Amino acid sequence: MYCTPIKILLVEDNIADADLLQEILAAADTTQWSLVHVQLFQEAISTLSAAPFDVILLDLSLPDKQGLSTVAQTHETVPDLPIVVLTGLNDKVTAMEALRQGAQDYLIKGKIDTELLIRAIFHAIERAQTQKKLRQSEEQLQRLNEELEHRVAEQVEELKQKNQYLQREIAQRQHLEEELRNALIKEKELSELKSNIISVVSHEYRTPLTTILSSAELLEHYSQKWPIDKKKRHFQRIQNTVHHMTQLISDVLLINKAEVGKLEFKPSPLDLVVFCRELVEELQLTINSQHYINFNSQAGCCSVYMDEKLLRQFLTNLLSNAIKYSPDGGNIQFDLLLSKDAVSFRIQDEGIGIPTKDQVKLFDAFYRSSNVGTISGTGLGLTIVKKCVELHKGTVTVESEVEVGTTFTVTIPVPQDRPDSIVYNKLS
Repeated sequence: MYCTPIKILLVEDNIADADLLQEILAAADTTQWSLVHVQLFQEAISTLSAAPFDVILLDLSLPDKQGLSTVAQTHETVPDLPIVVLTGLNDKVTAMEALRQGAQDYLIKGKIDTELLIRAIFHAIERAQTQKKLRQSEEQLQRLNEELEHRVAEQVEELKQKNQYLQREIAQRQHLEEELRNALIKEKELSELKSNIISVVSHEYRTPLTTILSSAELLEHYSQKWPIDKKKRHFQRIQNTVHHMTQLISDVLLINKAEVGKLEFKPSPLDLVVFCRELVEELQLTINSQHYINFNSQAGCCSVYMDEKLLRQFLTNLLSNAIKYSPDGGNIQFDLLLSKDAVSFRIQDEGIGIPTKDQVKLFDAFYRSSNVGTISGTGLGLTIVKKCVELHKGTVTVESEVEVGTTFTVTIPVPQDRPDSIVYNKLS
């Protein structure tokens, strides 16, 4: 039992009913009561706001409030206060709805005695306390659930960030490993290149140096007895040999620059038609009468942006190869082809041709076709051609048939972001 008086708020507009309830409570000598009586609903709300109570006995029919809304509004005002509904109607449907609206019990006027009233009050208080504890437990559970969700979300975010960090670390490590592999491959290629250069240079220099030495000795000991034309032949042999050795060194240096990424690309305005005609004239002066370079262009002039030094290098190599690998002579056809977005150089010979099996490795450094025989060479010419063309973002292709001839075609795209990238006048 309660040690302190149970505080009851009685909301009843019928004075007789209110007095009867007070008499019933007074008859319960085992429990102490403290009762406050009001007749209006708004007065009850004000009283509840001013002081705490243990239970409210609420009439459903009041002058300023009627029906179940009295229960709903009272429960809304004091959610934890137990409500015992007083009704004059023996209507179970209304009573059950009152319980649903927040009441703990209901009593029918005229059928209330001391035992019933006391039991209803204690039951209402206990039920309200149970509901309060349950609600608090639910609220606590909800808070714990929200806290757990928050912690899970934080951990998920933390794991996500760690995963992203690990992914970046893995990506960086893979990138570093790839760079290291590429560096090792490049180092191996450079090492092989240096070995090949040493081998080729030592091999290619022996014969020319022997030639120079023998001619120099012959000139030293016997030139006073020779006619002028024989002296000239030996001097010419020395000059040609020196030129060959100089060209070999130039090729090796150029390949080395290309392999280490130091081969410069400096495009500038250039009239291709004029350039090609002058190049053909220069080469024609150095070759014998068995060969003839026939240059053909569909334009009278053609202004483009290209690297003149690299252009001269790869065109000279292609034309020189066409001459060298046509030992029986013949025509070398050199065509300059122009389109809206590209320039093409086509060089065709009538020489020994290239076997199909050799065409795959044709542009590899130091590789030479299997049918070159005694024709001298280092295997660097076409490698240089490819490097120079690639710096122009172009391509080089080959078509060849043994004992019929070979055609090399170099195609270089023309940048479309320059209004003056290609300007040409067609021949009339």
